[in-house]
Amino acid sequence: MKAVLKGISRRICRFLVLPLYVSMLVGEILIKTDQPFHGCSQFLSLIPGILGNYLRREFYILALAKCSDDCCIEFGTILNQRTIEIGRRVYIGTNCCIGECKIEDDVLIGSNVDIVSGKSQHFYERLDLPIREQGGVLEKILIGKDSWLGNSSLIMANIGEKCVVGGGSVVIEDLDPFMIAGGNPARVMRRRGRGAGAEDKT
Repeated sequence: MKAVLKGISRRICRFLVLPLYVSMLVGEILIKTDQPFHGCSQFLSLIPGILGNYLRREFYILALAKCSDDCCIEFGTILNQRTIEIGRRVYIGTNCCIGECKIEDDVLIGSNVDIVSGKSQHFYERLDLPIREQGGVLEKILIGKDSWLGNSSLIMANIGEKCVVGGGSVVIEDLDPFMIAGGNPARVMRRRGRGAGAEDKT
């Protein structure tokens, strides 16, 4: 019975977000920017509770490059690019800001986490131009499967599978799989699968 109710709820929410999705597509044709998608993401982020979770998921299934039907995207979270990929059983907490990335299966993302699109979004070397006019490059960040990003972490580099990133950490260099890292900038503390007091020779 629970599965049936969930299926019905999903269909209702898909029907409810269809006009929003169509308006986004029309907006993209007319103004040829990502602003229509941003507007939809910001609007949906403000809907609380289970209804909001269902509406966001159904919209992103339609709008993103990939979005699983069993992910959870909580209140206040904004997604910035349609090329984002979200795998199976992913949980994204409240008030996150998600840039260009691929989030693999079973990833847990705490609240207030920022995943930015690499370290070169804005060029700033020239002094004769304002930074906003110097352009930049978006990099697709990989968040490996079964990783956990703690609350208020800032992710600017790739995270290997089964990693743990401590709350408040700033990741500016790629993390190899199975690493536990924390701090600003984040440093590897140890490898997962070893006792807390074990010496890491890697």
